[in-house]
Amino acid sequence: MKILIINCILTTAEKGVITPKKSIWDCMISTFARGFIELGHQVTLLASQEFQPTEEEDLPFEIIYFPSRLPQVFKPSLLPWPRGMHTWLKQHAGNYDLVIASESFQISSLMAARVCGPKLLIWQEMVRHQRLLFKLPSKFWHHVVFPLFMRDVTIVPRSEPAKLFMRQYSHHVSDVIVDHGTDATVLYPCEEHDKSFVVIARLVPGKHVDSIITKFARLIAIDQYKDYRLDIIGDGDLLQELKQLAARLGVEKQVVFHGFLSHEQLAEPLRRSLALLVNTSMDLNMLTTAEAITSGTPVVTNTVPSSASFIAANGLGIVRDNWDENDLIQLINNYGMMHEACVKVGKELTNVACARKMINIAHQ
Repeated sequence: MKILIINCILTTAEKGVITPKKSIWDCMISTFARGFIELGHQVTLLASQEFQPTEEEDLPFEIIYFPSRLPQVFKPSLLPWPRGMHTWLKQHAGNYDLVIASESFQISSLMAARVCGPKLLIWQEMVRHQRLLFKLPSKFWHHVVFPLFMRDVTIVPRSEPAKLFMRQYSHHVSDVIVDHGTDATVLYPCEEHDKSFVVIARLVPGKHVDSIITKFARLIAIDQYKDYRLDIIGDGDLLQELKQLAARLGVEKQVVFHGFLSHEQLAEPLRRSLALLVNTSMDLNMLTTAEAITSGTPVVTNTVPSSASFIAANGLGIVRDNWDENDLIQLINNYGMMHEACVKVGKELTNVACARKMINIAHQ
């Protein structure tokens, strides 16, 4: 099959500022595209030019970038208006067997809905209205634009909350959930683990990494757990502040800051960790939770991520707001059972498994 994927926003912008990356190999949509390629399909990706990497790279799929129209109004980090994409779709969409567009509330998805017809699937990540201009554009879109121009398009949710959200506006929401997909050639489980926990996050206020360090400090203050380690993978504005916090708490030798790591570099510490620790107030959709599960690593999280209910329902870790050192102790005592659950479920979260699910939905 020839598959077209439309995903204008390739990476998360911090405070609306897009920082171009050297490579997009590790970004979510690239991993997803490689799942189709491993199944023997051809893939073309359409994206916004603002996210084009700074260095050339050899990708196994074609990627075409479109500049954004009126970027001061239609912000490329939130709601890009890709100039020339509608014309390109009219000229080329007929050459593809399947078209996948990311998000119902995107101008590019509206273009695809008008051009691509029944071969289009909209892959839905958002679980609530986007906060742009107090949610008014999103609410107008879903109440007016969507029923007028997109009502017959099949929606494929990426989580249970996304499914419930879109069923308020569409009668064509798939029962099958298709997650982002993880690269199983890099992320896979092992049977050995270290006395360590891991955080994978941008070091910014909404991630609350400071609270995780504090909880970890209380854990290792207990003599039985004094030799445990916390690996922090990621960079951001709060790096020095977090290092100072670790020093004030007297745990600087057991809190290791690794900076940004590629997926190949973080895979080993992730699979050998007892758990991925999450205490975010800003992330609805976290690819890192799926990556941890694929690596056989349980997750300790609050209820904010959309994957929280999935983690709780399948015994893949601990889900509790305001979790603390007692929850970490519970995780340590029940690691074996949770690890086995992650290994079992993780096989269905790989990019190949997710690509196969998407194709099966298209053929229904």
